Amino acid sequence: MRNKVKRQALAISQLKNGEYAEADRIKGIDACSPELWCRPEVFAQAFRFLRDDIADDVLKTGTGNRCALMATYHVGEDFLDVVDGLRAIHEAILFLNLKCGDRLGHALALGVDVEEWYQSKSYRIMINKMRFLDNLSWLYAGLRRYNISDCEEIKTYIEKRFDEYFSEIYKNHFDSKERADIIQNAKDYYVKEGIIHSYSFDEISVGINEYYDAWKLRGDNPELYQKGYFKMRGELYDSWDNYAINKEFPLDYKIRYKPEVAMLYYAYHYNSGVKKVGDEMIEVRIHPSYIKAVQKIQHKMQEEICMLGLGIETNPSSNYLIGTFRRYDKHPIIGWYNYGLTLDQEALKNCPQLHVSINTDDQGVFSTYIENEYAYLALALEKSKNEQRQPCYNRTMILQWLDNIRKMGLSQSFR
Repeated sequence: MRNKVKRQALAISQLKNGEYAEADRIKGIDACSPELWCRPEVFAQAFRFLRDDIADDVLKTGTGNRCALMATYHVGEDFLDVVDGLRAIHEAILFLNLKCGDRLGHALALGVDVEEWYQSKSYRIMINKMRFLDNLSWLYAGLRRYNISDCEEIKTYIEKRFDEYFSEIYKNHFDSKERADIIQNAKDYYVKEGIIHSYSFDEISVGINEYYDAWKLRGDNPELYQKGYFKMRGELYDSWDNYAINKEFPLDYKIRYKPEVAMLYYAYHYNSGVKKVGDEMIEVRIHPSYIKAVQKIQHKMQEEICMLGLGIETNPSSNYLIGTFRRYDKHPIIGWYNYGLTLDQEALKNCPQLHVSINTDDQGVFSTYIENEYAYLALALEKSKNEQRQPCYNRTMILQWLDNIRKMGLSQSFR
């Protein structure tokens, strides 16, 4: 898949930078994939390459304007755990270097009712061991990153489960000889290149923090770590190689030279034993403290994405058919943006007021038109009743809210 994405990216670059009249019609790049097996990291280098390479060396149009590409990535729609969907959204932002004005497609994990979602799964999820381990590490780091308090119970749970699955997946498939060979080769290479490092034959200690640091490197091309340590190529063959490293994340560039971090990233991609055990499916019972933590992180991510200025493409019919909600008035868009829809000050205060749009997704597959999508939401909101069987929304305000979103949708276009 990585090779396919590279070929596509180079072809787009050739078209955009070449002497083609059609080049000016290309305004942005978009990617989507079966999320359960293809993470955003697969597209990371291609997005960075196309954004920066074309921005720096793009063909000038007839009017003399440079046309740097904008970006959309479809993410957070199909997931085995809400945490998994939120992590994928975070990965897309960090690894693909998404910026203000770029868009996230669907992003349902960012807006689903967390309690209802887990309830619909009878508070049990089926997930493979590696993905669950990744989610535990990411959730733990998220609680610290957002300085979320009152979550000691879930932190203790995460630490215990992390140790359990890390031992199963990694410790049992990383022998001492292989580790010693990697350390020796790394020391020889770094001494030769004059690079400061911390490689030694002392016992390497790996915990949840080191594992999370290794996760940060997943935006890098794994070929840089295929020897078990971070090794730059002797020379850069073309502009594509300039984007093998994610220069914007992590902020601490030096973690690439930490032996435990580089070895974990190497094992994630190249250790067959790690991959085999990591693919084994398990059933996980979801504890209430886990749900509470996910809810808090979801809310913090909404605020963060709002401040970043990223747009969210919603697709009501597609989301209705693929997601877990069964009423259009339960679509996450209502929780993302409610300005003009309600006069309830508490509801307005608690809403992140994200930049959203209404779209059709695949028009042919879902047999819909953009007019239908607006109409479905309007009708559902008009029919929506509270516990006292009174209308939840005013018809005039519904239409005003939809018109606000229509205008936001126009401003999201890459023009």
